[in-house]
Amino acid sequence: MGRLQRVRDQLQELRELGLGGTAFRVGWELRLRSGLARRSPPLPPDPTASITWRERQPWAPPDLVARAVRPRVSGEALDTLRERAHRASRGVIHCFGRWEGDYGHPLDWHRNPTHGQRWNPAAHWSEVLRDGDRVGDVKLTWEAARFPQAFHLARAAAFSPADRDACWDTFTSQLRGFIADNPYPLGVHWFSNQEAIIRLHAWLFALSAFAGLGCDTASVCEEVSRYAAAVGHHTEHEIAYAERAVYNNHLVAEAFGLFLVGWMRPELPAARRWRERGLALLDEQADRQVYPDGGYINLSHNYHRVVVQDYLLAWRFLRADGSTDMPPSWRRALTSSLDFLVAHQNPTDGRLPNQGANDGSLPRVLSTCDFSDFRPTLQALSLALRGERLYPAGPWDEEAAWLLGPGALDVPLREPARRSVRFPHTGYAVLRSGADPGTFMALRCGTVLDRFGQIDMLHLDGWWRGENVLVDGGTFLYNEQAQWHDHFMRTESHNTVTIDGRDQMLHFRRFKFLYRTEARLLRFDVAPGSTTAVGEHTGYARFEGGCVHRRTIQLFDDGTAVVVDRITGQGEHGARLHWLGGAYPHTADEARGAMTLHTPKGDYGIAVFDRAGRPLAGTVVRGQAEPPRGWLSRYYGEKQDVPSLAVEQQAECPLDFVTVLGEGPLEVTVEGDRWTVRSPQATHTFAVTDMMALEAV
Repeated sequence: MGRLQRVRDQLQELRELGLGGTAFRVGWELRLRSGLARRSPPLPPDPTASITWRERQPWAPPDLVARAVRPRVSGEALDTLRERAHRASRGVIHCFGRWEGDYGHPLDWHRNPTHGQRWNPAAHWSEVLRDGDRVGDVKLTWEAARFPQAFHLARAAAFSPADRDACWDTFTSQLRGFIADNPYPLGVHWFSNQEAIIRLHAWLFALSAFAGLGCDTASVCEEVSRYAAAVGHHTEHEIAYAERAVYNNHLVAEAFGLFLVGWMRPELPAARRWRERGLALLDEQADRQVYPDGGYINLSHNYHRVVVQDYLLAWRFLRADGSTDMPPSWRRALTSSLDFLVAHQNPTDGRLPNQGANDGSLPRVLSTCDFSDFRPTLQALSLALRGERLYPAGPWDEEAAWLLGPGALDVPLREPARRSVRFPHTGYAVLRSGADPGTFMALRCGTVLDRFGQIDMLHLDGWWRGENVLVDGGTFLYNEQAQWHDHFMRTESHNTVTIDGRDQMLHFRRFKFLYRTEARLLRFDVAPGSTTAVGEHTGYARFEGGCVHRRTIQLFDDGTAVVVDRITGQGEHGARLHWLGGAYPHTADEARGAMTLHTPKGDYGIAVFDRAGRPLAGTVVRGQAEPPRGWLSRYYGEKQDVPSLAVEQQAECPLDFVTVLGEGPLEVTVEGDRWTVRSPQATHTFAVTDMMALEAV
């Protein structure tokens, strides 16, 4: 039976890929495994590396940026920036916006900083990752080569001119060291065109800033010009993989890279072809990757920010050539993206739910704000599109100052309206308290339209008084220790229901799932005092019993919430309801299926009942290793233990859970169908109807 099911799954993969997709993947694998990829065309000669581009870069003058932004940034934050620049000179790089990785001094570009193992620098790019079991997650090696330190060094020099020469020496030494240690086409840093293009962006920013500070950049710019030509050549010959297999942020980055190299090196024979193809792909992907309601194809807020940054910067390079208008497809995609991301934002700290894959990407580190703070990019986006500030003056203004010039900050402030809203194409819904904009819930309830995301339908993120009390676990690592990657991607780690120990979709390969879930938002009502959403999915309907999961959420304005989960189908089934709490101290009452989070804003309670109002016993664990449970990864490569409440039932369908959440202590009483929930702030009474939708009494 196991072999037969495997065959069925492989046939399903072929159906989802389609004939053309299957043929491409087979051909791609044969090309890599047979060694044919080693026969890629060699680099054409590049006798005269033009550097005319260095006078046309779109970045604002560093002295003007520093003068405008310095009053908005704390002295402590600027000291931290200078310290990161200083540590970078010793090969200690601030990785993924969070932790320090030691890559050695001089910097070893092939090193995994977590244990010191190295990739083979002499291996052809098409073969180098075969050593992954020994070396580990390649992203840990790629991080230093993305040159986040270029932004730290250049910005530190701008804010502290006395550090200019030391920062310039570090930057040029590392740039030249990288080029010398990574000749085309050898080594792990030629495997991903996206990585090469992120690196090129970082170099261009730093060269623009250091030139504005008076450094002689001519000789380094010539070396970068030659490197850019190699990037354009390699990207053109390998971009088919991104077009056919990873048509997401990878393809946007590679399209931008083709345009950028054509922009930099117009004298090259291929330049016009690169530029035109890059722009055509950017136009096409703006409409393909950003859905009509503003949601992003990856179903990931962080990847969404990455793509927003790419399009904003591509537009600035277009403007540097005299094009004043943003292409219409870009404007539509960026405008809908702005509204979508702002709708999910916590107003007090700029964070969004940690929803979807989060690989720590922030290609352009242009502020002192935390990695999780979206205000820098969204402020810049609003200024570019609408000429309005979303947020009052603060450190998040730095990104806009570099990208648009300090004068862009002198425009009216129009703070966003924080309200409940749904996004019908992707199925996202945000239920927001009318009394406190920092209290809201974010629901994912829409049919999976593409092959990207996590197995998380009807997952619910919860924020209370600005505290993220119900969380998405994140990603942690893509390429090490499969049990951790499985845990963070699969259904059981999310705030939803698992039936009979199965996932809603099949996690078939590392970055692929099969049997895409269909879902629909049945109801979304905003009424005085509360907001209600009802959604369901059929991810389990393909199994015996044909189960369907329906979830109803009602959020009251005082922050109290009720979540009703109903499983319908035939026969007896086992259902597990999971709630992952935020990073707070907690207490548990397992016998009553309850836990309390002790947040800085007060106690937040979570308790689970059956339909009759009887408490359902559960388990609460924190930081369990075998099997993994109770973990949050907000930054790539880092995880922290958080409380996990799981409640299970084995019964005939329909099978029901009722969860009550809010400021503790919560008192719940039930008389017949009438439920009463008392919190320190309010009392709510409602009925659970036969359809298990919440109905006000």
